[in-house]
Amino acid sequence: MSSTTAFNDAFKEAFGHVASHQIIAPGRINLIGEHIDYCGGQVMPMAIDQNTTALFRGNGGSTIRVYSDRYNELVTVVPHDVLIKKRDHWSDYVQGLLRESTHRSINKGFDLLVRSTLDSGGLSSSSSFLALLALANHFALTGESVSASDKGLRLQLALDCQRTENSFVGIPSGIMDPASILLGGLIQLDCNTLKYSQLNPLPDEYCIIILDTSTPRSLAGSGYAERVQEVRAIEKILGHDRPKNGLANLDPNQLSMALGKLPGTTLKRRLKHLVSEQQRVLEAAGCLADGNITSLGQLMSESHESLQSSYEVSSPELDVITSISRQHSATLGSRMTGAGFGGCAISLCHRELADEHNRFVSEAYFQSTGLQAGLYITDTALPASIQSI
Repeated sequence: MSSTTAFNDAFKEAFGHVASHQIIAPGRINLIGEHIDYCGGQVMPMAIDQNTTALFRGNGGSTIRVYSDRYNELVTVVPHDVLIKKRDHWSDYVQGLLRESTHRSINKGFDLLVRSTLDSGGLSSSSSFLALLALANHFALTGESVSASDKGLRLQLALDCQRTENSFVGIPSGIMDPASILLGGLIQLDCNTLKYSQLNPLPDEYCIIILDTSTPRSLAGSGYAERVQEVRAIEKILGHDRPKNGLANLDPNQLSMALGKLPGTTLKRRLKHLVSEQQRVLEAAGCLADGNITSLGQLMSESHESLQSSYEVSSPELDVITSISRQHSATLGSRMTGAGFGGCAISLCHRELADEHNRFVSEAYFQSTGLQAGLYITDTALPASIQSI
């Protein structure tokens, strides 16, 4: 029995009827531009071919039923019940998205069976799930799929996803993750204005390798929130001297002046990262336009060093695995991706040497940490979509 047939059979067993549509929402990596999305920065996310997939069908009622393969659990959500509060459960994402998208329509309920290949931390599995829910909900309400060319609607859905995490789930995330998943490809996104541009993909002879440290991101939520609080503290101290479009957009020529106003060393290091990381994103876009992949790799490694020493969101395992990767001749650059504190890194490598690189890193990482790394090549993916089956 094929995996597709088994997936369809599982849907029928869970809900008593066959699916009408399939939804695919990619994960994402951030090529460069980490922790500046909530500071109005420009970032460079890339949708990847690891994804969250779901089968869908309208159920004729007013409830939403979602079965998760990952948790082996079925939840039922009543979108009209606006008094339901967060439960610190995966169903919070369903309840929150329906609330933020103001789903109140009678007889627009649907059934959803969800499975994911985004098992590694830092690939934005929560935003992939939210983007998938947003497409399902839109189709249930309107009977229409969201066109890949309707960028305005896709950005609106991304904002719904962000508000779900911010207002209901309680995670102060930025717009980068849901926007990159709903727009697809490799993009340069201005998180302040939501203007974006599709960038040249990597030349075929290069690839991105995801390096899963096999460590949980146990501090990612609290550490992320702490960094957001530190950014807000810097903004308050700088007052009128801070850029109106976010700290990441501080003129590098004004950095010394701004640093002089900050007490202690911690906030100074944070601001140095924000400003320098924004400049690296702008330089990286130029590298892609010019085909200068060697310099792009150097910028990625510089980004990791800044995240490690100035922003302090790396982990010993992330530092070890990126350092080992850089020792191999295949690697042009390596850096952590995502919120940090564990999870995944990425390396920019020569594709023809990727398998050799992966064997080298796997052996050396195990010798250094006793952990088995997950190493796999990823390619650019299309935007999240819903299609009839």
